[in-house]
Amino acid sequence: MQFVHPFFLLAISAVAIPILIHLFNFRKFKKVYFTNVHFLHEIQQETKRQSQLKQILILCARILAISCLVLAFAKPYIPSSLHEKKISGQHYVSIYLDNSFSMEALATQGKLIDIAKTKAQEIASAYTTADLFQLLTNDFEGKHQHFVTREEFRKLVEDVKLSPTSRPLPDVISRMNDLLYSTRKSNRDAYLISDFQKTTASFYSAKPDSSTSWYLVPLSAVKNDNLYIDTVYFLSPIHQPGQPVKLLVKIRNEASDPLEKVPVKLTINSVQKAISSFSVGANSRVEVVLTYTENPAGFQFGKIEINDYPIIFDDKFYIAYTVSPCINILCINEKEDNRFLSSLFAHDSAFRFTSTSSQQLDYSSFNNYSIVILNGATELSSGLIRQLQNFVLQGGSLAIFPPENATSRTFLDLSSQLQTANLSTIDTNRQRISSLQLASDLFNDIFEKGSNGKVTLPENIDLPEVFRHYTLSSGLQSGMEVLMRLQNNDPFLVLTKLKEGKIYIFTVPLIEKWSNFPKHLIFVPTLYKIALLSNKIHPLFYPVGENSLIEIPLVNSDEKNLIKIRKKTSEFEIIPEQRKFGTGISLFTHGQIKEDGWYSVASGKSDIEIAAFNFNRNESDMNCFSVNELQELTKKMPAKNVQLIIPKKSSLTQQIHELKQGTPLWKFFIMFALLFLAIEISLIRWMK
Repeated sequence: MQFVHPFFLLAISAVAIPILIHLFNFRKFKKVYFTNVHFLHEIQQETKRQSQLKQILILCARILAISCLVLAFAKPYIPSSLHEKKISGQHYVSIYLDNSFSMEALATQGKLIDIAKTKAQEIASAYTTADLFQLLTNDFEGKHQHFVTREEFRKLVEDVKLSPTSRPLPDVISRMNDLLYSTRKSNRDAYLISDFQKTTASFYSAKPDSSTSWYLVPLSAVKNDNLYIDTVYFLSPIHQPGQPVKLLVKIRNEASDPLEKVPVKLTINSVQKAISSFSVGANSRVEVVLTYTENPAGFQFGKIEINDYPIIFDDKFYIAYTVSPCINILCINEKEDNRFLSSLFAHDSAFRFTSTSSQQLDYSSFNNYSIVILNGATELSSGLIRQLQNFVLQGGSLAIFPPENATSRTFLDLSSQLQTANLSTIDTNRQRISSLQLASDLFNDIFEKGSNGKVTLPENIDLPEVFRHYTLSSGLQSGMEVLMRLQNNDPFLVLTKLKEGKIYIFTVPLIEKWSNFPKHLIFVPTLYKIALLSNKIHPLFYPVGENSLIEIPLVNSDEKNLIKIRKKTSEFEIIPEQRKFGTGISLFTHGQIKEDGWYSVASGKSDIEIAAFNFNRNESDMNCFSVNELQELTKKMPAKNVQLIIPKKSSLTQQIHELKQGTPLWKFFIMFALLFLAIEISLIRWMK
């Protein structure tokens, strides 16, 4: 037991007063006359014994009452496990206030973010005006990186708002360690006010400084229920004007109750395109397919919406994509045009077909094409090989029909640069194509599906016949997919993905003496689908608050026409970091975008590209640690200077005082003092 005011113990000398009164008892005795002296002597002895016992009990009651009163003024307490060795002196207090979107949940007293701000104010009130405070939020703002007075701290707390940024608990503790250590003081306290979501609160990797006293202040919502849109994507990457499109929406229900007939709505360019409803079980997810007809060519701004309360930040999901009026195809021939390719693409309005020889190429125009078809080219310059490699690395598609003589060194160099298999010897055995990769994007919607939703080809299906073909020298490598296979198990069509680009390699030239593939029915859908899949696919959306990479075509910009990223519905704009690569430009946002919605990449007044940004869904999972779980986690932490402040009816200021001073005992001594005074009065009044 220790004392807050030990100098009050000097007043214990006041117990001498009742002792002196007892020793010098000036009580006057009343004379009583008796006729018989024997009775007088007997009464005198009996009265003397009773009087001595009564006076001793009264004396003890008075001594104990005075002693308890003195001890109460000295404020005794039992020190806590985190009791500071140095109570006096200036304190440096760091307070983390969780302002992530999960703090939008409701508790009995209101929203968690408002309760957290009140708790931060109560913590400041537990200290003196001489102490210094530092506020930390998930934004890690510059104005929060130094210590301020209590009044300045209160103003900073009032300005705190919800933020899309979510920080893992180890990162928060590491930042607080650095800020507190920079003070070089011994009186350091750290408070963490949060709902302690399980997705971010990793206690096992947290390393709190052992010289700082750490306090966890958990906040709990009435219900941790949340319905939100997790992600969306198109079932097919092909977008053509006027064609049907299917958009898949994944929705999660983080609640203990099922939901039924919840509406979901899709708008494109501010026009409602699809509406549906869904039912979802407790703590489960559902996939909703929204079907609509694609708009004419141009930029498309989409938004998917549901209704949920009180967590609303994840009820909207923004997407942005482009519908191209046509697909640009470049065909590089050895000498003359290929009549099969020209007949297929040259007269179709969905394509813009350009055919040229390898000696008449304009390398600067490669960025204008979605797919390059290399048809029978024998001699390839080193410049063309590098250009084809850059084209594929930037997301372009390359289809290769080998020449009749593909053993030259240049074709080997092309295979090496593209990291794909090289063509080797010629197999002259006559055989047919035996199998197709029906699950691939190339063939998944060409054939009609059965009642079970799967495609099953008949055993006697008429597939192209091959008279001779090339074999692959290095065999199948990682990242290669055989889309069409011959009867002897040799590949006929191989797909290789190189970063964002695609490389299709046929093992036969596009001439009739090698195969009947150019005249077969499957030739048209195969080449047509390869062309449709060649459109460069940009991300439908980007995460808010992260360093997102946006790639755009190479444009001429100057001081008057800088490349900027602008929000479509406000005046917000930034100048991103720019890096040129080949025929394009990479833009880096560096977390400067803080709001969800649609954005455009513009040079001057013209839009180059569009992008949609959505809040990270990490905060959507409202599964938080309970008080009991937090108690167990703090016990298992290697640092023993971490304590949990369990919410009580009393203010946080009072709880901190109790933690700082330990368990106070002065109230008990006041009660004992009153008890002994009551005993004294009872002895005087009723004891005869």
